[in-house]
Amino acid sequence: MSYLYMDEMKDRNDVKGLIKALKSEDSLGKFHAAMALGEIGDASAVEPLTKALKDKSKDVRSSAAGALGDIGDIRAVEPLIKALKDKDSHVRGVAASALGDIGDSRAVELLIKSLKDEHIRGRAAMALGKIGDIRAVEPLTKALKDEDKGVQETAQEALKKIKAKKK
Repeated sequence: MSYLYMDEMKDRNDVKGLIKALKSEDSLGKFHAAMALGEIGDASAVEPLTKALKDKSKDVRSSAAGALGDIGDIRAVEPLIKALKDKDSHVRGVAASALGDIGDSRAVELLIKSLKDEHIRGRAAMALGKIGDIRAVEPLTKALKDEDKGVQETAQEALKKIKAKKK
């Protein structure tokens, strides 16, 4: 599937075509189809995108996770929680961000555990801040002492967001 073809499909009338492309054998095409579906934001793509979270290609899995975050439908929460356990750290990170974008508190416990994942702990902290659940306060406070300055700063911002939501 060429880039030109993908650009032509980024219109709401082509959601079915993009969903069909997600089922092809072309990993690059599936990657771009998932991205386009996220940009379009049509909720009818949620189920096919959740299936794409199990694709053999890590790039397809990560673009599907990002698209689900862009769409923001709560039906994606459980599949994205499972994606937090993906073997690829990039997929886990995108899943964490997507869960933050959706903002459902069902993700809080596993996101808290993800604060210990050396590859995605900053994204997990950011997601916890977006969700704003009080259960994240203590683990984020501990993250203020993380060896990574970026994680410390993200945890601090997350705590500010949680405090602001409590008011």
